[in-house]
Amino acid sequence: MKTYCVRQGQTEISVIEHQGHAFAAIGSSVQGKRVTGYTETVRGDVVLNTWCGKTLLGSRCQVVQAYAEDDWGQGVALVFRLSNGRAIVGYALDKHGMLFRGELVDEDFEYAATQEVEHWRRIDAEDQ
Repeated sequence: MKTYCVRQGQTEISVIEHQGHAFAAIGSSVQGKRVTGYTETVRGDVVLNTWCGKTLLGSRCQVVQAYAEDDWGQGVALVFRLSNGRAIVGYALDKHGMLFRGELVDEDFEYAATQEVEHWRRIDAEDQ
C-alpha cells in the first residue's frame, strides 16, 4: 500500500494505492474562510496538520468544550487563536488523529466554536 498527497491550489488531495486501485479524497484545504485539517496532540498542545503530516496551524489552541464519548470518539470544540485578533474555530472528533472542520472568525470565538460543533455533530448524526 502506498500513500501520498498532491496539492491543487489550497487543497490537498490524499491518495492511497492498494492492490492496483487508487483511492483519493480531499485531505486538508483552505477555501475562503473554511479550513479542513487533521488534529495532532504534540506535548499536550493540539496542532492542525495536513493529511500527509505537515503542520497547517500550530498556534495557541484552546479546547473550549469536550463532548461525551460516542461511536465516533469524543468531540471537541477548538479555538486556534491567530496573531491578528482573529481565530480559526471548529470541531474535531478528538484531539489526536481526527478530521477538523472549522472557519475563520473575528469575534465571539468560544460561541462560534460551539456553533460549529452543533452544525457538524448534526451532520455526522445524519450520516450514521
